[in-house]
Amino acid sequence: MYDAGKDPPPGTIWSEDGYHYAYLESVDGEGEDRWIVDGRVRARGAEGEFAGPGALNANGSILLHTIGVLDKAGKLLGVAPAINGKRAGAVYAEIQTVMINPRGTNVAYVAHTPKGWAVVSQQGTGPAFEEPPLHLALTEKETLYFVNFGGAAWLYRNHKPIEKKPYGAASASRNLRRTGGVFTGTDGMIYVEIDKTTFGPYNSASTPVFSPDETHSAFLASSQSEHGYDTLIADGRPAEMKRCADCSIQVDDRGRVFQDVIMTGISERAQIHMGFLDGKSLHPGGQPPRVGLAPGGKHYVYPMLAPQGLAVGLDGRIAEKGAPMPFIPGPCVFDGEEYHYWSATGGRLYLVCGSAEGPRAPKTRCAAVARGRGWPRAEAVAEPSSSPGR
Repeated sequence: MYDAGKDPPPGTIWSEDGYHYAYLESVDGEGEDRWIVDGRVRARGAEGEFAGPGALNANGSILLHTIGVLDKAGKLLGVAPAINGKRAGAVYAEIQTVMINPRGTNVAYVAHTPKGWAVVSQQGTGPAFEEPPLHLALTEKETLYFVNFGGAAWLYRNHKPIEKKPYGAASASRNLRRTGGVFTGTDGMIYVEIDKTTFGPYNSASTPVFSPDETHSAFLASSQSEHGYDTLIADGRPAEMKRCADCSIQVDDRGRVFQDVIMTGISERAQIHMGFLDGKSLHPGGQPPRVGLAPGGKHYVYPMLAPQGLAVGLDGRIAEKGAPMPFIPGPCVFDGEEYHYWSATGGRLYLVCGSAEGPRAPKTRCAAVARGRGWPRAEAVAEPSSSPGR
């Protein structure tokens, strides 16, 4: 465990590699806004000058956010994109979404222009529409989005229209090679399309998700019930599942589909989760939240509350007892043979490093990252919080 700073507020953003975090802080009486990255002040501004949303690149060096712009009389003209506190683009009435790729070489945001909503990225500015995009995604050199226009959802790549779809919700794989969507048919039923294949009819359905290597896909649907999901389609075929309502799924590179079911959800932090694989609990009697997936489907890990106490489950078995409780909003990420996640207790946030190779693993990259940020090692294991999601 490494002490990464004070317990961050709800709405904290996390880098894709799971090593870095950021949040916007306004302190009453100080008249100042501050973006905090990895427990340190990254940018300062006058009260009300900074606003969300925000995004971090993989190494935490680039914080993309928005900044208020005033005229000479001190009147707010609008907002502009900013990097680490410095303005980095034109002024718009509103910026709704910001995204950055892991290397920080491509950024994209949804801006409200005088003509409507437009996507702005390293590839230029797209056409304006009445509504914001249904879905926005990017890679190092490409920006993809779906927008409603003329009664259909148009797929755009690098601001050029590619094809028209009937989608009401859409998704894309990590490298943007595969797409999917959900739509209502002429019969009033719900259908799901993945690439060029259509599934259905259903009473309801989730947008498709794809494995990190893009070779597998899955979605949830309702075939019999009007409340929640009773059907799981994995790689085009029905699969075993646990009926659920407030739930989501992940697919690993072996095609295994993991369900994350919120059993109790009072707030972002006060949550009790259960994880399922092939319709069975990841660990009988345990309460694991979202699962960390290793590349190639080699491992899966899930910090959890088990009958033996706080523990880490690895590949279906208890790998360690007495582990720190996971911080639910934060990710659990594999980095080679090791994994890391976040834990919070006593008003402090901790980065927790673990390894599938066990306690005799060599010095890990996770520990090196923590020490590089100046986070001291915490010898004591964090005790469970009174909040069930912490």
